[in-house]
Amino acid sequence: MPTLHYEKIIDLTHPIATSMPVWPGDPKVEIFTNADLNTDGFNLNVFAIGEHTGTHIGVAAHFQTDETTIDKLAVTTLFLPCVVANLTQFCEDNPDFEFSLSHLSSWESIHGIVPAGSIFLAHTGWSKYWGEDKYFGKAPDNSLHFPGFDPEVVKFLIVARKVSGLGIDTAGIDPGKDAFFASNKVLLHGQRFHLENLNNLSQLATVGSHLFIGALNITGGTGSPARIIALSP
Repeated sequence: MPTLHYEKIIDLTHPIATSMPVWPGDPKVEIFTNADLNTDGFNLNVFAIGEHTGTHIGVAAHFQTDETTIDKLAVTTLFLPCVVANLTQFCEDNPDFEFSLSHLSSWESIHGIVPAGSIFLAHTGWSKYWGEDKYFGKAPDNSLHFPGFDPEVVKFLIVARKVSGLGIDTAGIDPGKDAFFASNKVLLHGQRFHLENLNNLSQLATVGSHLFIGALNITGGTGSPARIIALSP
């Protein structure tokens, strides 16, 4: 077996905190003390968090009936190669930016064909707005505005490139303005997954990195908060 060589280990995860942003309508994060060292002899906290809050993985059961739950995701799926598309130049002045087939074609003309079985990551730069109103971009009509994937490029990445998953540093792989979650519904079947609310994507090599996805093994779960670590050359 060939040896894998990496120069950097990068944490792609936002810390879990009670002040962290949550999807509109989802429950807020709770963390409270259950036992104290001075009175109980040990410290123990209890926390409550939605499956799709913060940096997380989502699986097919999130949008489909009788589909893969997080405990049925193959363990080999939790350590995979990834590639990164830097889209910051398109997103800075356009919160409704959609990564399209033309953008993918331009990326592949420089970096090569997206490898089968890999995770395709969109680096929009949106993680810098974590905790700010702009992160969700909620308008007076309650519509949301942040970058995401066009469903046509998702179909192409699945069928022609056979990717295992998609990831992004926004609140979702769908553009915020898409209230029907079209890209998620295309992607999430079988063992495919999404990674959302990623952080520090600017530190990854464009090609050649691997991701370890530290998901909780929740019985019947539609996803899980996850510590996502990149090994980057």
